[in-house]
Amino acid sequence: MTVGRLLIAGLVILGSACSSDPEIPTYELKGQILVVKPETNEVLVKHEDIKGFMPAMTMPYTVKDTALLKDRVPGDLITATLHVASDGPYLSNINKTGTAPLPDDARSDIPPAANVHLLKAGDPLPATPLVDQGRSITFADFKGSALAVTFIYTRCPLANFCPLLDRRFAEVQKIAASDPALAGKVRLLSISFDPAFDTDASLKAHAEKLGADPNVWRFATAEQAVVDRLAAEFGINVIREKDGTITHNLRTAIVDPSGRVTSILDNNAWSAGELAAGLKNALAAPR
Repeated sequence: MTVGRLLIAGLVILGSACSSDPEIPTYELKGQILVVKPETNEVLVKHEDIKGFMPAMTMPYTVKDTALLKDRVPGDLITATLHVASDGPYLSNINKTGTAPLPDDARSDIPPAANVHLLKAGDPLPATPLVDQGRSITFADFKGSALAVTFIYTRCPLANFCPLLDRRFAEVQKIAASDPALAGKVRLLSISFDPAFDTDASLKAHAEKLGADPNVWRFATAEQAVVDRLAAEFGINVIREKDGTITHNLRTAIVDPSGRVTSILDNNAWSAGELAAGLKNALAAPR
């Protein structure tokens, strides 16, 4: 799989940032614009390695000031400031440095995560049907427990991305087993947006490899159109590239026993302890 084609908007912060503000780390970004969508304040950029943060990737970003996209067109070479904010990354200070022909396989649009309700704290989870290793389930099956929901795919090649979420969930499973306030009261659900590869057998083998206790941690998926729409409701934009790779950002939702979202962890710069604390808070939430 070509790592340079893999988008993960939510990435763990691997090093110190350039910003003096610890709340919003910033990095210098250099790349080429592939798509401009001023109507949604989005731009798709194929960028170089971002030192101390991530390898070269193709990634959609938002801007807070639409004027930054004025006169920007596909093919522009740019430098910009990448802000890794808690509510998602965005660009500022976009400056054109030149122009170059677009790659032959360049996308012509950003697949929209539109026309869906974006889940926020207090919202009930949707009644989307999922398949859990051959068994039909919905989020309602997890009511009565505090639940953490994340999206992954098992063939993700970067150890610090989807596999990192797996490791964090495995840590939370251990924490829950040893903490009387959590034992028997929390569930974990990893949803794959790669149903073509992540079959029932593949997900079962993946769960066994991770030591997932099926009474605590389950793995599910759905048909591609269904899982893509569901992911969009959680704020995840899944892009299926022409070469077969999948690009996406990362978000993990914490849900109370009544099935309502209490909080959402953006990116993956959170710890297992923070997720466990969030689950405790969800158990204490009024129903």
